[in-house]
Amino acid sequence: MELVLVIAQIVALVCLSALCVYMIIVLQRVRDTIGNVEKDVREITNRAVPVLDNMEYITSRVKGIADNVDDQVAAVRESIASVKLVAENVVEMERRVQERIEGPILETVSFVAAVFKGVRTFVERVRA
Repeated sequence: MELVLVIAQIVALVCLSALCVYMIIVLQRVRDTIGNVEKDVREITNRAVPVLDNMEYITSRVKGIADNVDDQVAAVRESIASVKLVAENVVEMERRVQERIEGPILETVSFVAAVFKGVRTFVERVRA
């Protein structure tokens, strides 16, 4: 029975040794994989820094352009308001001029038409 226990212990130790060797190989592969991941992350970091710097510059430029556009829109709105005010003033002036001139012009035209009719009637009576 002791022989069986010794053989079982030897088999267990051989299996444990094989497991340790297998674990060493697996850990070696894990270390290599982690090294590759670390290298990739470092490369991504090195490449991302200039891109992020460019994005920061582009973002600041876009913000400046947007602010400038806002200023220009405000200026255009002020210009449109001024043009609208001028147009309203012109319409009001046209209305006032029409009110003041229309009546006398119509009276003058009526007077000239009446004079013309009178002259024509006089000429027709004189001829007849």
